Amino acid sequence: MTDQEKKFADEYIFRYFNSDECSWINAVEAAKQAGYTLPKCNLGAEGIAKALFNKGVIKNYIESQIQAFKEKLNPSQRRKLWIAIAEMTIDDPSDWDNWGFVNH
Repeated sequence: MTDQEKKFADEYIFRYFNSDECSWINAVEAAKQAGYTLPKCNLGAEGIAKALFNKGVIKNYIESQIQAFKEKLNPSQRRKLWIAIAEMTIDDPSDWDNWGFVNH
């Protein structure tokens, strides 16, 4: 897998877990983030994104990474993590110290 293909796959995986958009929109956006030049028309861009996603090495990598993530936490733990993240508040990064904690 090339560096650009890996960047596409990693971006797709991030969007898979963090977006409510349909998968092909995620694939198009992942391709853009990875630096692929896509046609202006949605159908053409989607076609390229689908071809990237369905390339054997990329598809296998995406599926294995998603499965590995899901195996790290059981459904109850994922829900608790999601709730904790939803309740978080993020201050301005200029208020953070060197360890990522908020200075008060």
